[in-house]
Amino acid sequence: MLKEGDLSATVEDISSTKKRLKIEIPADIVEKEYAASLDNVRQRSRIPGFRNGKAPVAMIEKRFGGDIKADIIDRLVPKYYSEALKESELVPVTLPEFAGALELKRNEPLAFSLTVEVRPRIDNLAYDGMKADDIACEVEEKEIDETIKGLQDGRAMYEVVDREIRADDLIVIDYVKLDAAGEKELSTAKDQVMNLGNNLTPKGILDELVGRKKGDLVEIVLPAVEEGEIKEGSKGDRLKITVKEVKVKKVPLIDDELAKDFGHESLASLRERVREGILKAKKDKAANEQKAKLLDQLIEKYNFDIPQSVLDRELETLVINEKHARQQPQQLAQGAEGESPDDDEKLALEMRPKAVRNAKATILLDTIAEKEGVSVTEEEMKTRIMMLARHLQTTPEAVMNLFVTKDGSLENLRHSVRDEKVLDLIFSRAEIIKGA
Repeated sequence: MLKEGDLSATVEDISSTKKRLKIEIPADIVEKEYAASLDNVRQRSRIPGFRNGKAPVAMIEKRFGGDIKADIIDRLVPKYYSEALKESELVPVTLPEFAGALELKRNEPLAFSLTVEVRPRIDNLAYDGMKADDIACEVEEKEIDETIKGLQDGRAMYEVVDREIRADDLIVIDYVKLDAAGEKELSTAKDQVMNLGNNLTPKGILDELVGRKKGDLVEIVLPAVEEGEIKEGSKGDRLKITVKEVKVKKVPLIDDELAKDFGHESLASLRERVREGILKAKKDKAANEQKAKLLDQLIEKYNFDIPQSVLDRELETLVINEKHARQQPQQLAQGAEGESPDDDEKLALEMRPKAVRNAKATILLDTIAEKEGVSVTEEEMKTRIMMLARHLQTTPEAVMNLFVTKDGSLENLRHSVRDEKVLDLIFSRAEIIKGA
């Protein structure tokens, strides 16, 4: 029996992750709440034939008693449930299931029973001084050269030339797409830009364009396509392309002038900044690998029961993600035809070990976060959203809408940021073994 002021609750162990709570709210508390609510309703009610606040209590109670009781239940039950959890040191992972209907009677205690799944307790959880192998990080000159080459390519300009088309040119075209008989116009476009050097132009079209010049009309017969597959040796739609411009790619020299375009006084200064950037990226990657191994150590070290609802949610997410990853774009567009419950069951069985690992990781990180008081500030959330927006080349509002649409709120993103902070804490206290 737990008692704290007005709280009276007992906890029964159904399992290590499922508890039955019996909570009783004293009659004097219930009556005090009822009387106050009744008087409040009486003061606000407008009853024909009576001045405001002067209607008989019995009339108010008869008319509004049910609503008053429902309101009191809605206010008192969550409060006392929360206090019972706190006093019992239980962390729920699901909403509670109440046994029977809640009924409030005047001058009687409000007693109710419920079951709830809770986070398991992990005894003697230790994470200070864990060992992680050092990962050496070095930057090679060729890596710097490749990055500088990418910067050079990003400053490239295209100049109009009067010559035949080459395989790496950029061209401007008009085109008309006709059916296989050449009679029906399917689509048309003007001033379309084609970058032949990006390896996205189909070889059959590229071969027909190379060697042509401005003003040429190129007629191409496309292969037939059935159910998303090219049918070899068959003729499909026709494409008429008019070449309007041929442009050649001009890249700047890799010199001090290029460096100045990126805010550096010299090429040497730019190379040093690139070296620092590559080294930081490698160190970040190495740190992430080390953190993952530290988490693996915790998962292997501690055995505890996983709440069924936590495991079910994780498994459901993994199955959905894996199904989408395995489906072809055509299948995604047409729907999941041909799938059966047996397919889902096989996939769930296959993904179960990963689901168990992920669920254990979540419980461990949540427990450590609570123990260490790790939380995520609004400023940290804004920073993460801005970072994702830059990465996705979109607006912060679009990023927030993406998470809200997918998850219903930003809580999953907040939880992810908190997990990263917990792993950072564990890593900061780890012992790095050199020369491993």
